[in-house]
Amino acid sequence: MTDKSQVQIPSGTWIVGKWTGRRWRIRGCLGVGANGVVYAVDRDDGLPGAMKVCEGAGQVAFEWSLLERVKGARSSFPAPQQIDDSDHPHAQYFYVMERVGGKPLDKVWLGLRPADRKRVLHEIVAGLAHLHETGYAFCDVKAQNILVDSSDDMRVRFVDAGGVTPLGKAVRQFTPTSDGAFWGVCERRASAQYDLIGVALMALTLDVKPPANVFSQSQEQRRAWLNKAILQVAEPGWRSLLQKVLRGSVTDAPTLARAIQSIPLPKEPDGTDWSAKLMWGSLASATLSTACAWALYLRLI
Repeated sequence: MTDKSQVQIPSGTWIVGKWTGRRWRIRGCLGVGANGVVYAVDRDDGLPGAMKVCEGAGQVAFEWSLLERVKGARSSFPAPQQIDDSDHPHAQYFYVMERVGGKPLDKVWLGLRPADRKRVLHEIVAGLAHLHETGYAFCDVKAQNILVDSSDDMRVRFVDAGGVTPLGKAVRQFTPTSDGAFWGVCERRASAQYDLIGVALMALTLDVKPPANVFSQSQEQRRAWLNKAILQVAEPGWRSLLQKVLRGSVTDAPTLARAIQSIPLPKEPDGTDWSAKLMWGSLASATLSTACAWALYLRLI
């Protein structure tokens, strides 16, 4: 059976809320996930938003309640705006949330300076710490689910709550390359540690690409590759921290956040042009020699 919520709605279509009477105009598709489609929308009063359409009311209600639980001025999740139903065949169950700015982490990672990478990873872990306090784990930690807004001091936002799972429950939605169980370093159960391992795996595989045949490898082969990949990390502070997280030595987000903050940044080149300094030094020396010669000559006259 075809999931009707996965059939994309054309831009320009108006979705009318059955219970609120509000209207939202579809501006375009932002993304398609395992449990729904997200559209950029404008409400009838001009308020921009992102509409998540799901197949069932239960998933909509779960994600909406989560956004309500974690909302706040500096929440990493989009602020909830409205939950409703409609008579549109491909948008029967939906909610609307804040439309956040920024680009997916995998699109900006390689261009980030060391200081920005450190800030972004700290913000991700701080956001997870807030989520864990509510009794949930993010679970589907991947670069595509994380937006980075360089115009807002590298603010980090989580844009897909579909994989969020109560702590202690089996993980329902995950991405293999950031799934600790796939690499054989933890079990596939929602926990703070599962999320932190996901962050470490995500950061590592953004820098060092896994082999093309990783999905056909045994767990032993994957773990061997993982150990080699960590040794390719240039900065010893990050290398040591990745090893601790993947060994299970760091199990809560606040501890990891503090550890990230304590990692020293590499010294950046000061940009000094030594050839220019040498040239100006030589010129100054020549000028001084000339002045001394003229002074001596004038006294002799």
